Amino acid sequence: MMKIEFVKATIDDVNKLIDVQNQSFYDDFLKYGQCPGYNHSKESMTDIILNKITYKIICDNQIVGDIIIRDNNDGNYFLKGLCVIPDYENNGIGQEAIKFVEGQFPSATAWTLETPADKERNHYFYKKMGYTISKEYMDGFVKIVLFKKAMERFYRK
Repeated sequence: MMKIEFVKATIDDVNKLIDVQNQSFYDDFLKYGQCPGYNHSKESMTDIILNKITYKIICDNQIVGDIIIRDNNDGNYFLKGLCVIPDYENNGIGQEAIKFVEGQFPSATAWTLETPADKERNHYFYKKMGYTISKEYMDGFVKIVLFKKAMERFYRK
């Protein structure tokens, strides 16, 4: 069993996170000609780390992915990015990442995220994690689906 850690990203992680995202999203960039997770500048990645909730995913003592979250400040959170480099895919890291972020924000009422409409592996994964498609729309030349997961509330008296 791999040891997976989730650690808040810092400015020192900028170059490594750019590298991880480029490895993770290269195929999407080639396929669609555009990909918001691919080819960040140092400035844009720094801005993400400073202004979004960003975790690095560490496995085997190296950064193998990241999680980027936007807090909408209304109980709703947007999973702006979740990536794992190809060499580490299919090891349960994504599932652990979703469980981790949902556990970090117990007051969340809902989570949303976007993924291309034709990325069947992503659809399968997010549905398995309890997300459902709430709408579809075009973003440039790419058809996007919006996934949503309403969080259950358990109140104790």
